[in-house]
Amino acid sequence: MIQKIKNLFIHLPKSIFYNYYYKFPSKKLTLIGITGTDGKTTTSILLYETLRKSGINAGVITTIGAKYGDKEIDTGLHTTSPDPSIINKIFCQMIEAGVTHVVCEVTAHALDQYRFNGCIFKVAAITNFSHEHLDYFHNSENYLAAKSKIFNQSEFSILNRDDDSFDYLKKHLKTKYSTYGITKKSDLQATNIKISKLFLKFTVGQLSFTTNSNYYYQIYNILTTLAIIKELNIDPKFLIETIKDFPSTKGRREEIKNTFGFKSIIDFAHTPNALKNTLSSLKQITKGKLIVIFGATGGRDKSKRPEMGKIVSQTADVAFITSDDTRNEKIEDINQQIVSGIDKKFTQIDQSLSLTHIKNQVKNNREFVYFNIFNRQDAFNLAIKIAQADDTIVACGKGHENTILHGNIEYPWSEAEAFRTAFRNRLPQ
Repeated sequence: MIQKIKNLFIHLPKSIFYNYYYKFPSKKLTLIGITGTDGKTTTSILLYETLRKSGINAGVITTIGAKYGDKEIDTGLHTTSPDPSIINKIFCQMIEAGVTHVVCEVTAHALDQYRFNGCIFKVAAITNFSHEHLDYFHNSENYLAAKSKIFNQSEFSILNRDDDSFDYLKKHLKTKYSTYGITKKSDLQATNIKISKLFLKFTVGQLSFTTNSNYYYQIYNILTTLAIIKELNIDPKFLIETIKDFPSTKGRREEIKNTFGFKSIIDFAHTPNALKNTLSSLKQITKGKLIVIFGATGGRDKSKRPEMGKIVSQTADVAFITSDDTRNEKIEDINQQIVSGIDKKFTQIDQSLSLTHIKNQVKNNREFVYFNIFNRQDAFNLAIKIAQADDTIVACGKGHENTILHGNIEYPWSEAEAFRTAFRNRLPQ
C-alpha cells in the first residue's frame, strides 16, 4: 500500500512533470520496449545492432547505459530503467543526433513507478518470466501484472509461447500480437537446432540462422529480435548478418582471456532461471569441470536464494558461494540461505586445507562440491588455482557493474580485474 501511494503521488507526478518539461520527446521517436526477467539487455543490444546494420539511426537504453552513434551515457549505479528525468533528457539528445528508433529495456519496477509514462511503444516484447523481485512485488502474480503493463502502452505485442507467462498475458492483451518459441507451435518457431563448440544453428521457416554464440537460450533472444524486426518491416537478412559474430555485451558471456587453457567468463546471471540457462548451456560445451562463482544480493528477495543453491548444485560441478552486493545483511546469513537449497549429500570443501588437498578433493569427487568463501576476490583466487585445462569458470551476478555494495558504501569492483588478479596470483603449475 505504501509503495502504491508513493507511485501515485511521487513517481507519477514526477514523470508527468518531466514529460512536459522536455516537451514529450518520446512522441518524436519510434520506441521498442523489451521486458522480461532475463535476457532483456542482450536482446536489446542485438536489436539495436540489427537496426543499425539495416541503415536505421537507432539508440538504446539498457542496464549497462544508453548509447547512440559513437556516444555512450552512464545512467547510474544498480539501475536498469533510469529515472524519467534521465530518460526524457536522453530522448532529447538522441533526437538532436537524428535518432529515429530507440530500443528501451523496460523493467517491472519502471512500469510500476511510471518511469515510461507517456511513452507509446511501436512494438513491445517479453523475453521470459521467472522468480525475481519478490521483495518488492511480494508475489509472482503482482510481478507479472506489473510487467504486463508495457502492453497497455504498445501498438503491437510479442509473446514467448514457451513461457509460463503466455496464458496470463494473452488473456489480458488488448492489442494484436505474435508469438515465438521452440517447443510450442508459434508464429516464429525454431527448428533443426544444432549446437557445437563453435556455433549454434537453427531454422525458422525458410530462414537459416548461424551464430558463434553457442548458448541454447540465445535462440530465444534471436527469435524475439526476429519477431520485432518483422513487425517493423525490416529484412531478416540484417539479423542473420548481425548474429554471425554475435554483438558483445559487457558483462554478458564476456570471456576474459587467459593462458592456462581454461575458459573464464563473466555473466550477469543473478536469478534462478538465468543461472539455470547459463550453466546448462555452458555444461553442454565444457569438456572439463564447470566452475561457478556466485552469490546473492542483500536487502532483496530472500526466497530465491535456496533455489539458486539448488539449481547450481544440479548444473555445475564446483561452486564458490561468495559475496555479491551484501548491503546491510550479513554475508554469513546470505550464503547460508543459498547453502540451505543444496542437498546435504554434496560436499562442502574447507578452503583452509592445503591447495594440494583441495585439488585432490575436487578432482576425485564425481559429484558436485562447493566452497563457502565470504570475500569475492578470495573466491576468484581459489577458483583459478584449482582450475584445469578444458574447465570453464563463470562468475555470475555482477556482470558489467563497477562497484560492489557492502553496508552503505560502494567499493570499486570489476569482475574482469578480479579474474586478472587471480591469474597473477595463480601458483606455478
